[in-house]
Amino acid sequence: MFVPWVLATFVGIAAARSASSIDFTPVNEFTFQLLDNTYAFQENFGTKNIALSPLSVWSLFALLAEGSSGDTFSELVSALRLPTDLSKTQCLHSAATDVLKSQYQDIIVKGQSAMFTECSTKVHDEFCQSALRYETSIYSAETKNTTELAHDINVFICYATDGRILNAVKPQDLDNLRMVLIDALYFKANWTHPFDPTQTKVEAFYNSQGKTIGSVNMMYHKASHDVGDAGEISAQVLEMTYGKNEEFSMLIILPFDGVPVKTVLHNLATKSQNWMTDFKTEPRLPPFDTFIPRFRLSSRQDLIPPLMYSGITSIFDRTKANLPGIADNPLYVTSSIQNVEVEVNEEGTVAAAATVVGLEDRNLGMRFEANKEFIFLIKQRSCNVVLFAGVYGEPSVV
Repeated sequence: MFVPWVLATFVGIAAARSASSIDFTPVNEFTFQLLDNTYAFQENFGTKNIALSPLSVWSLFALLAEGSSGDTFSELVSALRLPTDLSKTQCLHSAATDVLKSQYQDIIVKGQSAMFTECSTKVHDEFCQSALRYETSIYSAETKNTTELAHDINVFICYATDGRILNAVKPQDLDNLRMVLIDALYFKANWTHPFDPTQTKVEAFYNSQGKTIGSVNMMYHKASHDVGDAGEISAQVLEMTYGKNEEFSMLIILPFDGVPVKTVLHNLATKSQNWMTDFKTEPRLPPFDTFIPRFRLSSRQDLIPPLMYSGITSIFDRTKANLPGIADNPLYVTSSIQNVEVEVNEEGTVAAAATVVGLEDRNLGMRFEANKEFIFLIKQRSCNVVLFAGVYGEPSVV
């Protein structure tokens, strides 16, 4: 699997540490609320496939919170679930940065962030120090030359995502800006228990009412996973791990029969996170039949509407934004965009298996079959922090 993404937050001018010891519950609360809000917004346009990295959104806006005051600060603290104590917020932010620096033999997690500022804009030293604390590279740029700025940003993003995301921004996206914040991540990992590509075949895919809405290439293997019911969120949960050390995993959240995905998303956003551990059985079940679609998602999300649903509003208003801690100029956020690509295949690698052959019927004992709309999360297991989240509801054969 690879999950390259980039979040670009465009800031315009109104006149023109051990991570495992940190409680990431507040960050996950923001994650589930943003996922719920994004799905609700996109559903208005008939889109049911979404992919996000909420941790990236949280990180950039947590940095902006350090330069905010008044209503802008209050809204960010509330929506991001930030501690009121600045030192605790910085500790949480640093721990999130540390998660993205994990080094494993069979897993790549490479995070990079940058701040491009207009040459004549005097960014306050305190804000620069905050950015550097979270390992954000700072560049001075001629932002009026949008062609050159777009090139520099795209080169940074291309390098940070191992060439998976190209041309993330266009010159016209950068008109009248004084600052651009970028956060990019490349994630690549092999399944602990790979799927056999010779066992993949085309199967029907259903909605919550049991109506066939398309087809997918359904992967199969027989392996031992944590699986169980999470009644609090009205779903069955499967956890599939990555790598030999099983430090990262994907959770497949499959709504109970007759329960729409949006109901489960609402439950995720409003219920406790106990379900993330309560669904597991001890000891882990013996190997069982597991069916997961091979899928690929590519999206470009406008994050301002879902963030506004979360209660963050004044920072996007040129007359109300209050960001005095960033620079003397009266800044406000004009755009917040996230490009995401997610590919899930048999081996968990970038290369997708091409062969599809028949399967014999295996209807023996316990089985988990993700053949209808589902939610997926990718998390770091020791920290229990969600790095990526999405919904798969528009099937295709890939």
